[in-house]
Amino acid sequence: MSNEEQIEYWNDNAGLKWAEQQVAMDVFLAPVTSLLMDAAAIAPGERVLDIGCGTGETILIAAEAGADVTGVDVSKPMLDLARSRADGRADLLLADASEYHADEGFDLIISRFGVMFFEDPVAAFTNIKANLKPGGRMVFACWQSPKVNLWVMVPMQAIKPLLPEAPEADPHAPGPFAFADPERLESILAAAGFDNVSITSHMVAICISQSDGVDGAVYFSSQIGPASRAIGEVDDDLKAQLLMALKEALAPYGDKGRVTLPGGIWIVRAR
Repeated sequence: MSNEEQIEYWNDNAGLKWAEQQVAMDVFLAPVTSLLMDAAAIAPGERVLDIGCGTGETILIAAEAGADVTGVDVSKPMLDLARSRADGRADLLLADASEYHADEGFDLIISRFGVMFFEDPVAAFTNIKANLKPGGRMVFACWQSPKVNLWVMVPMQAIKPLLPEAPEADPHAPGPFAFADPERLESILAAAGFDNVSITSHMVAICISQSDGVDGAVYFSSQIGPASRAIGEVDDDLKAQLLMALKEALAPYGDKGRVTLPGGIWIVRAR
């Protein structure tokens, strides 16, 4: 099992951009963070493992709740920022969760969009389960289908006519939407040995520009998300056309400086 492609990706421009956009990303993910942490119901003194802890938002919330927190992530740029933000309140490790082994078991494993990138998800979750104490629980958030995530679909549909025809992507390949199919996700967790699997649907409002209007939303979409990769691979002339197409597509979602689009997530619980 190798996650080298994803590790390389998150240590290159993607990880750097997420670190640079930390404040905007925390706003972007705020409704998901709230749902995840409510479901996790962290109790003081619990040992918590945060998988794909990124730039540290969920780490800080868990520490504030009184947990003994360990965070793992494969992205050095994001983890460096998380360490700075945590200021010693958590143990943060540059590690692949599919291979990480703790010396002591955890009461709870959480993840906000950090578990959809494994090359072999059954093997990865089998290893993750081994880090739980008997009776321990896991709670994570992952994206539903792109079709219900207009923050993805609107930019992608706007730029698609201007780009060369791309081959159809494997919907189960490692990536943000790998667990869009809840039946497949439940079968993966069952095969990894988890019980009491619960997958609940939540629609969320995804803010891609808090106060900078449509121009801010265009910039955000060009830096973060599936459209950003396509925009980063073209020449300046085509890039200008793509950005204009984004602006026209996102304009209807603007209101008093904010640009917000619908999104859909799963909150997953298992033991």
